Amino acid sequence: KAQNLELAIASYTAALEVYTRQAFPQNHADTLFNLGIAYQDAQRLTEAYTTFHSAIETAELLRGEIVSGDQSKRKQAEEWNKLYRRMVEVCLELKKSSEAIEYIERSKTRNLVELLFSPDFYPKLAISEEFKNQLQQLQQEIEEEKRRIEQAEKSNLQDSDRTQLNQLRQTREQLITRIIGLNPIRYDEIHNLLDKETAIIQFYIFNNCFRAFIITRYKEQPEIWQSEPQDLEKLANWMGEYLQLYSEEKKRWRFCLNDKLNQLAEILHIPEILSLVPQECKKVILIPNLFLHLLPLHALPLSLEESSEQYLLDKFPKGVSYAPSCQLWRMTQNKAKTLSDSLNFSKSPEMFRSAQHDNSSIVAGGLLFSHLFAIQNPTKDLEFTDIEVETIAAAFHPRHILKKNQATAQALSEPTTAESFRNANWLHFSCHGYFNFNLPEKSALLLAASDISPLAADAETSRYLRVSRDTEIDLENCLTLEDIFQLSLPNCRLVTLSACETGLVDFRNTSDEYIGLPSGFIRAGAASIVSSLWAVNDFSTALLMIKFYENLQTVTQNVPFALNQAQQWFRRVTQRELLQWLDGKTDMNAEQKQKVKQELEKRNKPEQQPFKQPVFWAGFCAIGE
Repeated sequence: KAQNLELAIASYTAALEVYTRQAFPQNHADTLFNLGIAYQDAQRLTEAYTTFHSAIETAELLRGEIVSGDQSKRKQAEEWNKLYRRMVEVCLELKKSSEAIEYIERSKTRNLVELLFSPDFYPKLAISEEFKNQLQQLQQEIEEEKRRIEQAEKSNLQDSDRTQLNQLRQTREQLITRIIGLNPIRYDEIHNLLDKETAIIQFYIFNNCFRAFIITRYKEQPEIWQSEPQDLEKLANWMGEYLQLYSEEKKRWRFCLNDKLNQLAEILHIPEILSLVPQECKKVILIPNLFLHLLPLHALPLSLEESSEQYLLDKFPKGVSYAPSCQLWRMTQNKAKTLSDSLNFSKSPEMFRSAQHDNSSIVAGGLLFSHLFAIQNPTKDLEFTDIEVETIAAAFHPRHILKKNQATAQALSEPTTAESFRNANWLHFSCHGYFNFNLPEKSALLLAASDISPLAADAETSRYLRVSRDTEIDLENCLTLEDIFQLSLPNCRLVTLSACETGLVDFRNTSDEYIGLPSGFIRAGAASIVSSLWAVNDFSTALLMIKFYENLQTVTQNVPFALNQAQQWFRRVTQRELLQWLDGKTDMNAEQKQKVKQELEKRNKPEQQPFKQPVFWAGFCAIGE
């Protein structure tokens, strides 16, 4: 084997003399990738590191040309993802653990950029005409230069120099980075963003194991926990069973969820990973990888004993939040800080005192957030959604609510409504949600008149999507992820997606790891997003959301903390305590209150804890701040 590896290294090295970056950049990157693997297998790790680094530089210049709806190009993007994974492995073997984190981040960040700026997609984005024109012009010049070189080579002319082409590619890469504002994040930036009470746990799945990277202010380098190969096999089998159960037998899935989460905690070795987090850390940011994005990691039990009811969120009393990557977490942190600075009334005591006297505004920690925009039950088939939105909205002034038939896609585009939507501090969607695994950009929040059944025989097929055996949705009457990418939400503190499956992402496509409704709202400018990981129950969701907003109003405006506090209360509260809580809800009208009470009394006895099981409280997670 050793001799064969040396022969392979010699052959790939020779091939690079022909496959130069200037002449054949695609082949150059592929050959470097294979050479790096050979070096890695031969344990010549320094050479592997240098080779993978060079391959990544070439691949990043080419990204604008390899990503589109074309399957072969998507496959190429997935190959580049393997390149980053190899680089991370080599960094870890060379004890460059902080660089390993940087390459993980570089991969994730670029994958989001790929979707946003694929040639077919970027013209639809809400970017300035100047930038849009520059990008289109560059793309055109690159294609023209490629055609010129191809023609020169066919004619055996000498003028096939690729310097100009590579300069154009580099200019395009820089422009895309400027437009989206995602400069590669350095490890020291991540480290310095953390305070002494916060830890990051970043998961990463390799070919033969998975690892958890624990980043805190207490150590300069990350702590790293590594699984055994059999753990990865168990995790893959568990995930397959979980997804099959959820998609085919939801009733049984609900019944089995608690046991499934126990199994997952054991496979992930959660107690071992948490033992590496300093006791001083009271808050954690979880950064999943691949299919782990679909799972409620905050609800993993800390003990396998049935009598124990301690979950991961109990270990962090100041909150558990999620982020797609450290890069996007930095974006939401900066946005939250900007909003806090602009609305901090410490320099204006008179205005702050005035706000405190106004019970129709939410005031906490010296901050005032007032403007709520809500979508309420547009499909008119969610029994408790009206109670949820109207109770929550009572605390806000001004508020703009689109109820039932009013909540149309056309209404959102009308100037007055569009302005209110754009300037809202708080966005609340209480409706149906849908995630499209085949075309993630067509995932949607359903608005009025979006449900079509049956579909006309001559209907335009690209406009409609079948979501069940007898139901199709009209995408033009929905708020799709494609639409959300066009939004600008400069003042948005929180987007709450009180709907089914709004936190799902396309885990199967390794080139676009985190593409879903939350990333769309992050891109639009939201500091925090609350979304769901499964089809949630209308009644329990309404009560949980009302308690969540109550916490935001009276306890804290820290979104993860307020949500976790609501979840902990919700799982422990008895029927009797719920009825007492309802009696004190002055912002819920008497008729609605009676309806909720009847539902509680119909299903439960006074000492029962109706929402004890994770299926009722664990589906929602806070992403961002």
